[in-house]
Amino acid sequence: MATSKSSAQANQLAGLSHILGIVTSFVAPLIIWLTNSSRDAQVDSNAKEALNFQITVGLAHLANGILTFVLFFIWPAIAWAATLGIWAVCIWWAFLGFQAANKGERYRYPVALRIVS
Repeated sequence: MATSKSSAQANQLAGLSHILGIVTSFVAPLIIWLTNSSRDAQVDSNAKEALNFQITVGLAHLANGILTFVLFFIWPAIAWAATLGIWAVCIWWAFLGFQAANKGERYRYPVALRIVS
């Protein structure tokens, strides 16, 4: 029973690292990864993946902001669409990661810079 409970708790933490990234960006995955990575390989893998993905999303928003500033007269309408697209993809893939982690699976985002390894 103890292994089942700890496994369920690890799955919950792994899932939270994905879903909390929507609201907190890279902060929650970073905290979960730093505090629990040595205790469980499942949490380590999923939190690291969520952290890398949230860093990638942040860089995409930064690039979108720079392009909006540089191409002020052409880009603003497209920038809104790009921002909404980035958020939609972030929410969808984080939700898929949350579901996979809760099942005890390791989730890999289709697009993410693997900065933290």
